[in-house]
Amino acid sequence: MIKTTHTVILLIAIVYILVVTKALLLPFVVALLIWYLVKDIRDWLAQNRFIRDYLPLWLQNTLVFAIIFGVLTFVSRLLAISLENFGTTIPTYEDNLVAMNAFIKERFDFDLVSYIQNFSGSFDFTQIVEPIVNSLSQLLSDGFMIVLYVIFLMLEESTFSIKHRLLFKDDESYQETVDLMRDIDVSFGSYISIKTFTSFVTGLLSYIVLLMLDVDIPLLWAIIIFLLNYIPSIGSLIATTFPAIIAVLQAGEFLPGLWVLIGVGLIQVVVGNFLEPRLMGNSLNISPLVVILSLIAWGAIWGVLGMVLSVPIMVMLIIVCARFESTRNIAIILSENGQIDNGRKEKRLERRQQSADQVQAD
Repeated sequence: MIKTTHTVILLIAIVYILVVTKALLLPFVVALLIWYLVKDIRDWLAQNRFIRDYLPLWLQNTLVFAIIFGVLTFVSRLLAISLENFGTTIPTYEDNLVAMNAFIKERFDFDLVSYIQNFSGSFDFTQIVEPIVNSLSQLLSDGFMIVLYVIFLMLEESTFSIKHRLLFKDDESYQETVDLMRDIDVSFGSYISIKTFTSFVTGLLSYIVLLMLDVDIPLLWAIIIFLLNYIPSIGSLIATTFPAIIAVLQAGEFLPGLWVLIGVGLIQVVVGNFLEPRLMGNSLNISPLVVILSLIAWGAIWGVLGMVLSVPIMVMLIIVCARFESTRNIAIILSENGQIDNGRKEKRLERRQQSADQVQAD
């Protein structure tokens, strides 16, 4: 009973600290995500023999970071322009909504606008745009700190292995922590990389569909689809709803919105149910119920970014809990099928053998 009480108090304290330090931790978490992307892209480029043998690590990091930073800057600029254009089209949407409401009221004796106002308290398109602008402004204002964090993470990477080795006197304890960190690194890194790729594919194909359907500002909705696709389960649903509503308001009728739902929804289904599971494989051994619960919990703690990180955080938690006998049952409960090893033991032995062969070759 005392142990359970201490655990509950500890969890409450951790949640409180995460909420209070949100403004300080979120820029670091974003920097950590960027660093993982830098590391994975660098590892992919290192498959080229010239880059691996003739470009030092710091130059590889600088090159990849410059590419990612340039892409983010370019996308941020396009997003700002798209938001400005969206603001100019709002009066047209409001006029079309009034006309649609008059038609619905006359035909079905149902006042749609009044229903929305009673449900939401007020109806103002600026209330939809304002949170997006505020989120973008906050991200840009934290940009300097994010860049600093990424730079220091890359600098620390070169000396971390030395510090890590000096922390342990015996090889067995050191190797155990190395294996644990590699398991987390592989799971977290592969999830971020694959999710980024599939989100990009979804956003690109959605942009083409929206362009073909002549929906206003397709680039804005493609970027929003790309970002929301990081949120598991509900992200793709919300991302599909946004352009569908705009298509209805733009045309003043429901049929264009239906075409957008079919086109963008089909892309979401194909990528989410076929492409992404094929790329992910069985690396995400996590219960669907745990995904939903963690989505709600981390969304309440850290907002949208918490939703994005909910899955990799739970995957890391399963990996850590599975390595200790006292927390092994927790990992089994959180996992999808109770098989918490997932072949990791064989992979660890294979990595150790490869390391030993490399040392012998050197």
